[in-house]
Amino acid sequence: MSEIRGEDFPALLLGMVPETAEHIAALYEMPAEQAVVSEARFDTYALLQEAFMEPVVLPELGKNVPDAELLGRCFDLVDLLVQSSSQHFTDAVYFQVLEEFFDRDRLEKAIPFMQKRTRERTADMLSGHELPVPEGLLG
Repeated sequence: MSEIRGEDFPALLLGMVPETAEHIAALYEMPAEQAVVSEARFDTYALLQEAFMEPVVLPELGKNVPDAELLGRCFDLVDLLVQSSSQHFTDAVYFQVLEEFFDRDRLEKAIPFMQKRTRERTADMLSGHELPVPEGLLG
C-alpha cells in the first residue's frame, strides 16, 4: 500500500472498520460517509481514541469471545499506521493505541490479532518502559 496521507486517514478508517461509522458521525456531527470526505480538519488522535479504540477495539477485547474478524481488521489498520513514514501517524498510534497495552490483560487478548510490525513496536514500547515483554510479542 502507498503511504497514507493525513486527509485520507478518516476514509481509510471507515473503509477498513465500518463499525466506526456512528462514532465518526458523532465526532463530526454529520454522517460518517460525509464527514470522511468533507473539508473538515481531522484530528487523528481523536479519531483513534474516540471512534476506534474506546468504542470498538477495547470493548471487543473485553469480551469473553471477541470477534476475530473485526479485531483482525482493526489490527490490520494499526499495522498500516505503525509502518507509516509519517511521525504524525506513528506518534498517534503509540499514544492512542499501543499505550492501551500497558494493561497486561488487554495486551494478552490483543496479541493474537497483532501483525508482525505491531508486535515489534509494542515490544519496543514495553522494553523502553522497562516492562516485561510477553513471549507472544517475540515470536
